[in-house]
Amino acid sequence: MAAGADEDIGERPIEVILLAGRLGLDDDGWPLTPLVDRIESRGIAPRVLCSAQGKASDDPRIVEIPWLSRPWLKHLAVRRLRLDPTFKRPSILHAVHEEMSAVALDLAEIWRIPYIQTIDDFASLDEGLRLSRRWLRTVVASSAELAAALVAELHVPGERVVVIPPGITVENAPVRADGWKVPVIGVAGPPVEEAGFVSFLEAARIVLTRGRDAEFLIASQGGDAIELRRYAQTLGIQERVTVADFPVVGPRFWSVLDLYCQPSLVPSTGRTLTLALANGVPSVAADVQGLRGIIEAGRSGLLASPGDPAALADAFIHLLDHPDHARAMGAVARDQIRARFNLDDEADRLVALYRRSVDPPPIAGRIS
Repeated sequence: MAAGADEDIGERPIEVILLAGRLGLDDDGWPLTPLVDRIESRGIAPRVLCSAQGKASDDPRIVEIPWLSRPWLKHLAVRRLRLDPTFKRPSILHAVHEEMSAVALDLAEIWRIPYIQTIDDFASLDEGLRLSRRWLRTVVASSAELAAALVAELHVPGERVVVIPPGITVENAPVRADGWKVPVIGVAGPPVEEAGFVSFLEAARIVLTRGRDAEFLIASQGGDAIELRRYAQTLGIQERVTVADFPVVGPRFWSVLDLYCQPSLVPSTGRTLTLALANGVPSVAADVQGLRGIIEAGRSGLLASPGDPAALADAFIHLLDHPDHARAMGAVARDQIRARFNLDDEADRLVALYRRSVDPPPIAGRIS
């Protein structure tokens, strides 16, 4: 027997491959590299397979395979991985972005290893999930509301669902000068109907009509925002509205805002809202599933009925007229969110999950 062959396998680092989309875009505001660093420091050997490396191109732990993001080429990419003699099979897979769920399932079947699937979008409830009954160990939901919906609507067995809030990396925004500039109210997201930007613009018109001095910034993330500019012109508020392209929302965006709004018309996990709160920006959100679980109404922010411009305007005006209250809510939100979405806590819980998942007890239940 070769020397060391009888070494206790439990002493070796567990090798994990994290499957991700486009780093820097799909992980907007929630960069993966800091999480990988913390997982590695806890005795796990992580690698990342992604469709685009972004700024992480010099990290040897990260491998870019563009075909993973192309529907017709995903299976070919998986086949090449299986046939590549230099690519070491891991102990477990973790699909950290939903778009990698099919890749995770295929690789788990080929390599005959367990995998974990993270879900961080209520859209998965409409699109459905294809999961392996044999190899899936756990579905990680980013919030309790999303976890409950996965069980109730997609019939994922409750014993296979755990809630692990994603950790936040907060970059310090430039210090804003107070007391001299016109307040800026901002919103961010893709220019689609479900984002609620029309309600935001109509609320802006009400705020201005009621005599408040404010400017409004829409950070458009992907897509054509020309219709938003046209609608601002139709409302007669184009001089007070700026629509700008922000591929990634970061410190530059937060540094110019006095208030943030997330006027979603549909359930949302509120990634951008969470970042606003973590940066201490006083915020207003639509009272929809997902968002209402992030804001403690009246204490860490305000909620307004979805699709109700008058309710949004009332919330904006209240915060504009009571800046001390707004700042106090922003401070409460910052502390609550940074404690809840803690990167070290996420790493601790994921590492424990990886260790349990490598050789777990059998779990009864059926995945639809």
